Amino acid sequence: MSLDCPPGRVVGVIGANGAGKTSLLSGIAGLVKTQGGKVELDGRDITGWPAHRRGQAGIVYVAERRRVFPSLSVRENLTVGGWGLDKGEVNIRVEKIFTMFPRLKEREKVPSFRLSGGEQRMVSIGRALVTGARVILFDELSLGLAPRIVAELVGTVRSLADEGRIIVLVEQYIGVLLKTADTIDVLERGRVKFTGPTNDAAAWLEENGYMAHAKTAGQRAGAQSPAAAATGEGR
Repeated sequence: MSLDCPPGRVVGVIGANGAGKTSLLSGIAGLVKTQGGKVELDGRDITGWPAHRRGQAGIVYVAERRRVFPSLSVRENLTVGGWGLDKGEVNIRVEKIFTMFPRLKEREKVPSFRLSGGEQRMVSIGRALVTGARVILFDELSLGLAPRIVAELVGTVRSLADEGRIIVLVEQYIGVLLKTADTIDVLERGRVKFTGPTNDAAAWLEENGYMAHAKTAGQRAGAQSPAAAATGEGR
């Protein structure tokens, strides 16, 4: 498979279970070795780089299950993202996260295991941003979350891309991708079956039977309909 992920864009990836979505993100992040081809960042071949070096270069993987350190407070979880950085700079970045997610500021001293699923997802996103991430790989952003929270996170993802970051968003809910992504790649059995702008992808997905769950997807994304989501209405 081959993906082109330019700065300032959200590249959506969809496919059935076992299609290779998580393996794709893990390969980009360096968590698994690729058996062929190469991974490039800013035109530089980083295929041989270990995961920690890719992280230092700005590639951050936000995993499917909301990975937080349960015994640490919200602030402590965010601070972990700034490991190795100047303490003053870390504090500045953490405060920016609290501005982005005011709910986390209200609960900054609360142990993370006491947070809701949506709040834990906000913590995982915030921790990624504290690292200074330039490339953010989201695995199933909406999984297990209420539609209201998903709609809020969709707006956050769009704003991160608009700031010039590279976003790769793996999703099983079509409506989330249609509302968020600039382009969509459809994976089948480890291969790219379709790639193109979101509007073209919406038509292709409809023609090829991928819209069976579009109603649920639209509700999760806060979209009124797949067509409205595809055109970006309500962003």
